[in-house]
Amino acid sequence: MGSLFPLNEQEKPKNRGVLIVDDMRMMRMILNTIFRDAGIRVLGEARNGQEALELYAELNPAVVTLDLLMPVMDGFVTMEKLLSYDPNARIVVCSSLQHKVTISKALRMGARDFLVKPFRADKVRTIVYALLQEATFQQQTLIRYKEKGQ
Repeated sequence: MGSLFPLNEQEKPKNRGVLIVDDMRMMRMILNTIFRDAGIRVLGEARNGQEALELYAELNPAVVTLDLLMPVMDGFVTMEKLLSYDPNARIVVCSSLQHKVTISKALRMGARDFLVKPFRADKVRTIVYALLQEATFQQQTLIRYKEKGQ
């Protein structure tokens, strides 16, 4: 794939949906079920950070759920690269790492929230739905702004 070039937010609108990034197939299935039951569209799934970068560039999801412990490229490196590509990326970390230092680092780096595995389905739905609403509002505001400027 090469390197990601920074995204110009005005070039490509966000797709209303989620990219799931986790190396464990069972966790991807659980998240997929949670989202499907909530009517939240899953745009894609990645097993590691490298796949996540490629899919993010292709799918431009509104939200990413991101595990931290993965082969090839861990979640911290993935988050750094995603936010370099798209500073407005909405990332929710879903990890079994529950040390305060880890949670604090992820949030300082730019994660919008941190869910400790095992998590409750209602909490996942609430967080992701709120971020999808935020993305929709931001996109509508940008469209109105462009219309007024023309």
